[in-house]
Amino acid sequence: MKKIPLAAALSIALISQAQSATVYKKDGTNLDLFGRINAMYLSDGAARHVKGIQNKQNDDNTLQSTVYFGIAGRSQLSDNVYAIGYSEWIMPSGANGTDKFITRAQYVGFDAQQYGTLTFGRGDNAFYTVAGVTDVYQELDSRVNDHYAFGDYQPGLIMYSLSAMGWDFRMSYQTAYDDVNGSNVNIHNGAAFAFATRLANGIGIAYGLSYYYLQPDKNDMMAKEFSPQIKKMYHLGDSQDDLNTAYSLRPTYKIDKGLSITYGNFGEGLYAALNGTVTKYNKYTNRLYSYEAVVNYAFDNGFSTTLGYGIKRFDGANIRSDITCGVYYSFNPNFKVFAEASFDVSSKPERFYSEAQIKRMAMDKNKGLIGAEYSF
Repeated sequence: MKKIPLAAALSIALISQAQSATVYKKDGTNLDLFGRINAMYLSDGAARHVKGIQNKQNDDNTLQSTVYFGIAGRSQLSDNVYAIGYSEWIMPSGANGTDKFITRAQYVGFDAQQYGTLTFGRGDNAFYTVAGVTDVYQELDSRVNDHYAFGDYQPGLIMYSLSAMGWDFRMSYQTAYDDVNGSNVNIHNGAAFAFATRLANGIGIAYGLSYYYLQPDKNDMMAKEFSPQIKKMYHLGDSQDDLNTAYSLRPTYKIDKGLSITYGNFGEGLYAALNGTVTKYNKYTNRLYSYEAVVNYAFDNGFSTTLGYGIKRFDGANIRSDITCGVYYSFNPNFKVFAEASFDVSSKPERFYSEAQIKRMAMDKNKGLIGAEYSF
């Protein structure tokens, strides 16, 4: 959960957390530590959906505990320029018996105040300004938006963000990277931009575009990654000739175009958000259309609730269709309990995904979890 307050949120530029503790402050330099620990009881479908349980093979429910830990620094270089650094890790420990650090976000850069922020490293690309307005759940974000096709945070990013005259502007450049976020997808380069503004009535509007040029495939691993979808859309079989055809039709680029509308600030009374994205892969027979909507209300007593719907369409079929809801209660700023559930609504993932992909991502299953979290 990223708790994006509005479409114009520039999360990559933030170097502190609400519950962070300053461990060093001297001569214009601050160093903060922050983190959270949660424990959740999850259904099998939820466990396959939530990052931190990897390579889950059985169909049982499970208990998972996870630690999120981060460090952020800020050092003054001149009257208007600061050096910044940020890193956050996930350390899961639970159902599959693994204890492995996973880098979530990690970057260094410059904060030049009214001249903008420039960072280098791992984070959200500029298109997240559009896609992220519905990224508000604790764990069960539907992620139907194809922005997340190559994973969550992107590695190898150069990001610039600027807020001026009521507008927020972000642009990012994606450098070459292999096996992005554990997939077999190799990116040669890419770029994204987004514009966002907030109107006087509290409505926010954002538009963005992202482009990925995919690295030529030297060992057919990336072609294999895309072949299940290619075989579906071109009605290919399992013969070697059909497989060779599927490999030859591997896409070489991807484009996302999206628009989002929001009302209010997340965590402050009523918050509503809607986004829509059209995605083009060259050599695919049709475009992908993704839509997400959420409504959240946060009460003054620490209770909040969220309801959302996400849908992804290809060739006239709803290949993803999920209703997701959540309830949350914060006893104080450091401790909260939560419950979330996601329900499949007559989706047809088999029209696009392979059986193995459907099972791995639990697309055709209802999901549920309950948990508690301590933040520091």
